[in-house]
Amino acid sequence: MTTEALTQLAVPEVPRRDWLLYAGMGAVGLAAAASSYAALQDLAVRTGWWPWLSWLLPLTTDAYAMTAVRVWLGHSTRNRRARAWAKANAIGAIVLSVAGNAVDHAIASHVIAVSWPLIVAVSAIPPVVLGLLVHMAHLRTLPPADPAPSTPAIQPGQQTPPPPTAAPPSPVPPAPPAEPKQRQPRRTVTGTRKRQALPPGPTDEELIAAARERAAAGQEPSATWLIKTYGIGTRRAGRIRDAALGSPSPTPELADAPALEGELALTGGER
Repeated sequence: MTTEALTQLAVPEVPRRDWLLYAGMGAVGLAAAASSYAALQDLAVRTGWWPWLSWLLPLTTDAYAMTAVRVWLGHSTRNRRARAWAKANAIGAIVLSVAGNAVDHAIASHVIAVSWPLIVAVSAIPPVVLGLLVHMAHLRTLPPADPAPSTPAIQPGQQTPPPPTAAPPSPVPPAPPAEPKQRQPRRTVTGTRKRQALPPGPTDEELIAAARERAAAGQEPSATWLIKTYGIGTRRAGRIRDAALGSPSPTPELADAPALEGELALTGGER
């Protein structure tokens, strides 16, 4: 690639200025500013502004639109949020100016009458515009959210450096084979401890004799007394009680169920 081609790629061509375009824009701008200025000043007077301050309403509206357009289209605005906010405010300022002109002509043509909502709306224009412009100025000072990568400009006669070549990836050594897991030998049981045997308890004949002695003494040989005294099971205590009193022994499931309902937790079974 030659030096001239590199220069053309590095420096973009600047379009020539069209003076007729600028002259037409200036003429239309002066006419629009004059007509809009007169209508907005008349609207301010109709809504109760002092005549010597009525010129501030068109000045506020036109300056608001010009500032918003400047921030929207200016190259110094680097933040997307600021540019989007300025675009919305520029369109809003144009709509506000058009609405003010239309309302003033409608009042002059006796289409609408001056009411209190219109007076409030016209009076609120300066403070609202001031708040919007302050917010726009704050957004304009923020750093850009997506900075573009800086590329050095190519000077005439300077050759473009070759693009950097990526280094070949270093070979990865193979992983060593995993060693087989050794199983742990089972532990041999050397011996088990024998459960200690409980001493033998009283026999049924001894329990029946003790219950009869208690009955002869005038006390009731209840199953609860047998369980607490000799530590026997619920069913055995009912059987011993019935044998001592001489009554037939009922079935173990139904014997003494109401009286022995809370005694199941006192012992773990028969001895």
